[in-house]
Amino acid sequence: MKKIKTPYFFAFVIGAVFMMISGTCTAFGSSEADGQAYRTKANQFVAAKNYEQAALVLEELLAKDPNLKDEIVYKQLTHIYDDYLFDFDQALTLYQTYLDRFPSGTFANDFRDRMTYLEERRSEWQALRDFRSVQLEEDKRSDQDKLAKVEAILSKNENALIAPEMHLYLANQYFEDAEYQAASEHVENDINSFGKAGMTDPADQALALRLYADILVKQHHYNKAIRALDQAMTLASPEERFNYAVKKNEIMNHRNMAIGFMGCLAYYLAVVLLLFPSHYRGDFRVSPYFERLARPISLLALASLVPILVLKIREEPEADPRFFLWLLGLSIFSILVIKLLAPLSRITGRLVFISVSGLHMAAALFMAYYLTIYSGRKIILNTAIEADRDPLTSTFVILLWSSAIASLFIYMAYSFGYATRKAK
Repeated sequence: MKKIKTPYFFAFVIGAVFMMISGTCTAFGSSEADGQAYRTKANQFVAAKNYEQAALVLEELLAKDPNLKDEIVYKQLTHIYDDYLFDFDQALTLYQTYLDRFPSGTFANDFRDRMTYLEERRSEWQALRDFRSVQLEEDKRSDQDKLAKVEAILSKNENALIAPEMHLYLANQYFEDAEYQAASEHVENDINSFGKAGMTDPADQALALRLYADILVKQHHYNKAIRALDQAMTLASPEERFNYAVKKNEIMNHRNMAIGFMGCLAYYLAVVLLLFPSHYRGDFRVSPYFERLARPISLLALASLVPILVLKIREEPEADPRFFLWLLGLSIFSILVIKLLAPLSRITGRLVFISVSGLHMAAALFMAYYLTIYSGRKIILNTAIEADRDPLTSTFVILLWSSAIASLFIYMAYSFGYATRKAK
């Protein structure tokens, strides 16, 4: 009888073990499925901006399974309480609960930093709630009202630990609205807070200095912008330093182009001012300076307007004809000036006069390029990196160079003719 019962006994044991394993796996799978379902439901409430209900869903999940090992749930729930509901006490409780359960968890360091941040600003929680509430407003019609509200909160908390955050927020908003002076004042206040209690995060300091560089570029203070980026590079992580170096190089390019433009403008105006010395006025009055202007003006118009017609026929994408219009206007004005200055060739000689004329037209070409193609196509991003709005097509580039060379050739040829004629 014992021999008969033994196989049944072993079969019973194996079946029991199998059922226990199956039940455990089923329970585990069910627990994971429930957790995913709760998270999905909470995300739906967050997307609908029903943050209270989203928090209740996740709280229900934690109450149902107090030993839940899903760290994402704690991340979601603390995010809701901290950033949307501004229930900082509850957020602190959950941060601590997470750290107790997962002392070396994925979010442990971030949660510790967040707890330190909130504890240091405990006395400023109401101001922090007011500030965050304004930030969450999405009514585009009330942008100025939002700025006014933050300014009012800031005026009552100038010495608070949250003041630099408000200064940086206002600086960003004013920068986006192209109010660069106001943006500069606020970011400078933020930078001046470096080193104070709670203001020692190098990453935050680097961000403020980067924004300051962006603002300074818009104000054409390129050297100060470069110095701000140099400071930011010392605070940035090794991975970010390359990006800062690229930004610095682009700002230097902008500075050099701006200096070139100012130099060309100064030279262009200096040549025009040569018209005003009193001992040339008599020559100008009697000089028939309009006698041969019709032909060069017609040729210059042809060199500038034909490219516009070609671009129109070819329907080039994003083709901006302003360069050709600026070139036409400046070249016509330049030919008038050189015609008026033709008597000067008697004193300077033909070579000097033609050199002055050529540089005058070259300055006009550079100014036309800077004011239209360069300034219109290049933009400075919030990272202060230069980028192209739209790439220039090969047809546009060919027409641009052809028009510039043709205009310069026409201008030089008639300058030579005027100088030769007056030198005789």
